[in-house]
Amino acid sequence: MNIANTTDKHIQCFKNPNYTSLFCVAAHYNVLLVNYQALNVITNYELINQFMQQNGHQGLAIFDVPKDGDVLALKEWPNLKGLFYEGTEEELFTQGLEAIEQGKLWFPRAVTDGWMRQMLASEQQTTLQSNNLTCKEIKVLNLLFSGLHSSAIADTLFISEATVRVHLHKVYQKIAVKNKQQALLWCQKNLNKINN
Repeated sequence: MNIANTTDKHIQCFKNPNYTSLFCVAAHYNVLLVNYQALNVITNYELINQFMQQNGHQGLAIFDVPKDGDVLALKEWPNLKGLFYEGTEEELFTQGLEAIEQGKLWFPRAVTDGWMRQMLASEQQTTLQSNNLTCKEIKVLNLLFSGLHSSAIADTLFISEATVRVHLHKVYQKIAVKNKQQALLWCQKNLNKINN
């Protein structure tokens, strides 16, 4: 990206051809721009989130994304509002930043298509897993997620602790997890879907 500064809305980056900017500030847009190459260095979402809050950035945009790059994991970045491929022309870049400023998202169609396919596959897997759960197993999962231990779950459901362990063993198999921590993560993402 090599965009010249103007007196109105502009992007400030180093223009030295031997230097690759990892961060840019989109002046007057309140958007933090992060170079795709910097993502190998930056791994802490919370630090980026804090930086954005401290500096008044309303959103994050990642630029210089290779067209053949792995973009599926990029959706995890906090307040991600847009992606720009390598070689994006200045006019299209500015158009995207203006759209982000107006509260819109700016993602290439191929990116949103990939994300949607991933989400649908995940939804199908969750549906298959949750359809196999019995009412009693769903109750056990809800109680586990609420923070109760096996003995308290047993008391609540008027069953033995051994029966609770059997239910949990079957549930873990059905939702494809290996331990309580993984089950709690699964519940965090999926329990509200199966409770409705």
